[in-house]
Amino acid sequence: MNNPSALASRVLSIDVFRGIIIFTMVFVNELAGIANVPQWMKHLPANVDGMTFVDLVFPAFLFIVGMSIPFAIQARINKGDSALETFKHIALRSLGLIVIGVFMVNAESGYDVAAMGISISLWTLLMFIYVLLIWSNYPKTLSPAISLGAKLLGIAGLVMLWWMYRGPNNTGMTTQWWGILGLIGWAYLIAASLFLITRQFASPAVQFFTLAFAALALIGFFFALNKTALASMPVFQTLASANGNHTHAAIVLAGVILSQLFYLPNFSASKLKNYLVFTCVVLVLAFASWHIAPISKIWATPSWALFSVFFCCVIFGVVYWLVDVKHQRAWIRFFEPSATNPLLVYILPYMVLSLCGSLGFKLRPDMFDAGFLGILWSLGFACVIMGIGAGLTRMGLRVKL
Repeated sequence: MNNPSALASRVLSIDVFRGIIIFTMVFVNELAGIANVPQWMKHLPANVDGMTFVDLVFPAFLFIVGMSIPFAIQARINKGDSALETFKHIALRSLGLIVIGVFMVNAESGYDVAAMGISISLWTLLMFIYVLLIWSNYPKTLSPAISLGAKLLGIAGLVMLWWMYRGPNNTGMTTQWWGILGLIGWAYLIAASLFLITRQFASPAVQFFTLAFAALALIGFFFALNKTALASMPVFQTLASANGNHTHAAIVLAGVILSQLFYLPNFSASKLKNYLVFTCVVLVLAFASWHIAPISKIWATPSWALFSVFFCCVIFGVVYWLVDVKHQRAWIRFFEPSATNPLLVYILPYMVLSLCGSLGFKLRPDMFDAGFLGILWSLGFACVIMGIGAGLTRMGLRVKL
């Protein structure tokens, strides 16, 4: 399927939505370490039927990944890449996210510093330096030999850190869980592969309904699988245990679908009607699924996924109306660095905190560890990170898988 809207290298409303999500993600990650804040500013426990805006941040990032997929794949097709070459790019990008995610998870817990020989802060800082060496965009004016050498140095560095890592009883690194980036990697792999396959063989309308059916199947089938005796059968155990991955992929596919409704010429003539119908259908399905399963981010339940998609649709609709319809664009400059360089902005807080830990001092003063002052600190911290990200982006440091 040809996708002429893919057009321009960037879509402003999608960029702004991405920037808002990244800023909020940095804010809530810092807020997670603050005591005595309202429950609506924290993740809800798994067994609580409900969600806060914090529980929406991760699925919103999944959703925006999906909105970008049609543009990214079409851009590669426009460059002359075959479907196989495009899939290789999808697979490598997913692998990169999974690798970084696993390293980040092992840096958070499960380590034995005494057996490692260096502090976990220094280990983490080195890990991010090697990540930058591998996945930074090097200037085209730079010698290919230097670029390749830097990437190989980064790979060798990650291998060294993997070898150095020690957990309890002298164990090595483990996939305790995939980490946020790893979960995004798995969801992206599933959703982007489905989109690539359907665009090869289906008309726009057929592709749309195929992707919608696939999203519902990913949400419903694998959740239902966990509720039956089939989940204990060896052939289904892996599928049942990875229910979260399938639900996350469904959220990505929902982003793909909304992107198509807004920007694919076959649908854009009836953009408003299609948007309202899609958003209302998602809301009805969300309430219907709520009668079957509670809302739980940790359990990746269907109701959580569908309510998340609904709220993402609403938020994007507002952003689109402000940016593309009303042309209110003065405020969007604040979100530009995280929109165009999201991975760098996401990992910057971890780099800053690990640098502080390596130097032996605590970045956040004790008076900001709790309550209202802690909330203000988290907001200020997110703003500073955005500023650092903007400065590094202007200097040419870009991270792209």
